[in-house]
Amino acid sequence: MKILAYFFLFVIILTSCETKDTPPEKGVPFALNEYRKKTIDSIQYEIMLDIPKGKSGQIKGEETITFNLSSLDSALVLDFSVDNSRITSVTIGEKNIEYQFVNEHIVVPLKHLNKGKNSIHISFIAGDLSLNRSEDYLYTLFVPDRASTCFPLFDQPNLKATYQLTLKTPADWEAVSNGKLRSKTQENGKNIYQFGETKPISSYLFAFAAGQFFKTTKQVGGREMTMYYRETDTAKVNRNSDEVFYLHAQSLSWLEKYTDYSYPFGKFDFVLIPSFQYGGMEHPGSIFYNESALFLDENPSANRLLARASVIAHESAHMWFGDLVTMDWFNDVWLKEVFANFMAAKIVQPSFPEINHELRFLLAHYPNAYQVDRTRGANPILQELGNLKNAGTLYGAIIYMKAPIVMRKLEKITGKDLMQRSLREYLKTYAFKNARWDDLISIIDKKTSLDIADWSDVWVKTPGMPAYQIGEKDYKTILTQVKDSVSGRIWQQPLTSKERDTQDGKLVFPNGDASGYGYFEIDSLSKKYFIEHYNEPDSIFNDPVFKGAMWVNIWEGFLRDPKANPELLLSNLLATLPIERNPLLIDYMLGILQRTWWSFLNEKERSSQQQELEKVLWRLLNETKDKGIKTSYFRSFKDLATTSDGLEKMRSLWNGKLVIKDLVLSEDDKISLACELALKQPEISAQVLQEQLTNTKNPDRKAKLEFVIPALNPSEPIRDKFFESLKKEASREKEAWVIDALGYLHHPLRAKSAVEYLRPSLEILQEIQLTGDIFFPTRWLHSTFSGHSSKEAAAAVNAFLNQNPAYPSFLRNKILQETDMLQRAVGRLPRMHE
Repeated sequence: MKILAYFFLFVIILTSCETKDTPPEKGVPFALNEYRKKTIDSIQYEIMLDIPKGKSGQIKGEETITFNLSSLDSALVLDFSVDNSRITSVTIGEKNIEYQFVNEHIVVPLKHLNKGKNSIHISFIAGDLSLNRSEDYLYTLFVPDRASTCFPLFDQPNLKATYQLTLKTPADWEAVSNGKLRSKTQENGKNIYQFGETKPISSYLFAFAAGQFFKTTKQVGGREMTMYYRETDTAKVNRNSDEVFYLHAQSLSWLEKYTDYSYPFGKFDFVLIPSFQYGGMEHPGSIFYNESALFLDENPSANRLLARASVIAHESAHMWFGDLVTMDWFNDVWLKEVFANFMAAKIVQPSFPEINHELRFLLAHYPNAYQVDRTRGANPILQELGNLKNAGTLYGAIIYMKAPIVMRKLEKITGKDLMQRSLREYLKTYAFKNARWDDLISIIDKKTSLDIADWSDVWVKTPGMPAYQIGEKDYKTILTQVKDSVSGRIWQQPLTSKERDTQDGKLVFPNGDASGYGYFEIDSLSKKYFIEHYNEPDSIFNDPVFKGAMWVNIWEGFLRDPKANPELLLSNLLATLPIERNPLLIDYMLGILQRTWWSFLNEKERSSQQQELEKVLWRLLNETKDKGIKTSYFRSFKDLATTSDGLEKMRSLWNGKLVIKDLVLSEDDKISLACELALKQPEISAQVLQEQLTNTKNPDRKAKLEFVIPALNPSEPIRDKFFESLKKEASREKEAWVIDALGYLHHPLRAKSAVEYLRPSLEILQEIQLTGDIFFPTRWLHSTFSGHSSKEAAAAVNAFLNQNPAYPSFLRNKILQETDMLQRAVGRLPRMHE
């Protein structure tokens, strides 16, 4: 109430033109969001943007905003997060009006407004922050609050509006947006694209892309789709195109049947963008994807194929869950993401009958959720949000990975039929409107006698994960919850264990069916028996889900026990990988192996086992018949090899002198090999990278490699200069490039010299959060710290946090999450740091 009263006081001051008082807050505070939601509706935007060739010229814009006001008790506040010099004019009825520009808001005095219909025309120069401009293409990314960095509007999700867009582009550019293309004409050497009016959508879902794109249009399942892309390798395009179209058609058909609601947005196009910041973004009628996520190289692993199908299903599901029905405020952003992931898991199953989908769900969700929930920075699924400018910090593994697990539990409690009926009612009730998690819970509550609200309060509104220990009751083995960090909190979920009678007594394998969420302690005898009988053909050890659950338990136990032996874990992995055949398990085990190798073994320990490690991986790479698994072993070998023999093998693969049967290396693979060689063999770095630059045909991949090369340079001063450049916002425009470069800059082999970058990297985190896209702060931290395992690195983090006690909690939590592995490595036995 205090915030709301403050907001009303501010608008009264503005109305009386007394601007010397406290200005409005930047962003969209919750009070402003609530006031505008109550007083503004029926919003329409007509926007024209004139895009010049290249990336440096200004984009001039014109827009007309039409809306209805139900109250005349305050000035009108529009959001435009740029410098006020970008506003050319504000007119009403062809008359210029005075306005105030305060903290990135255009404030229109009350005297210019009418109760009922209003129309304002604004001439402006578009802001560049969310336009992702390259020399020959650009694309928008307005989630969560970035539309206002491009043009003036009411930038909050519960003020849905229709958009009519006109783009003027260079003559050799294509263009695509949410609305259907009405006309394409030419004038003064430019293309003019006029797009039809959209359905009501939230501002973060409005989008357009323009540039030198190829395009393919197909009719699939009675639906016309157009794919825009930049990939120049026609063989790769042809190899993937049909499957990409099919997966979209299959996803949409499944969703229409499940929801009993036809695709809501008319036309359906998608754009594949090199180095796109996310796997995909769900703009209705114009989904954007990371091109490499859909155009796969030859012999992709099962995980890669599943990942492609899943991201397509995920973004398709958003057309209903997120686009048709949108969260009211971004604290419920998890709601759209949980449904997209929840539905995607269901959608992909028919297309991959050979895959064990229970195992896939386990390995795709649980380890990543635990990676946050085990840390001191754990956050609940439903988080607080006071200002929309901080909404990007809500994104992470909890809403993408833990939330689908929780939703699955809800479906098991209520039953699949009741869940489906509830979701159908939810969509029909709130179509083209906004809803909250509690709105869905109320629909479910009406259909069941269960206390869903109480269950939800623990799983959705509190952070962390339960821990369990093995006990006994009435002569039966049970799992009991360890006393929780939150007083009286009980995590309601059914739990099971698998048992085995042996000469050493009864062994217990907790959570053997992987249905429980939490830390399940497994004793050393059971772990030993699991490894020694790994391939035993019986009902327990022949079950991939059981194996996956045990590997997750073992890894979690290792991370929680500072005395656990990393060499033993490595030995167990190398003993079981040769007899494992499941590609999903192999990928997970290789991930554990690589993390253990670089983070938990010291240099002396790695050196003593290096030759044996490379020998095993090289043998498995050559002997495996499965092409996807072969690719997985290749990528692990490439990451871990450092001996002269291993590096010579890598160089021979890179230059084509060595060919492994059924291992097809793409241009991306060749670039990655070149970078690894440059990192590990400084004496040939310049030669290898220059040759790779010459051989790289795709212009986007060539530009990325040119950007990354300074981070690979053997010279510390050159690397220092590159890091200094990253402090400038302009140098961080291509976020995917920056993330790759940071990985090389902070590689474990370079970690000692990179410690000096850690403090400055933390000092600019707040700026990165404000200027980067939603995943960039987390990825910045992850790529910065994942290569470090030293006391000096941990000390740099701890000093920063101790010296900044008032640091924003949402960013403090991100730091704690992404440095947790570093702290666990440092907290182990002293020999870790010998």
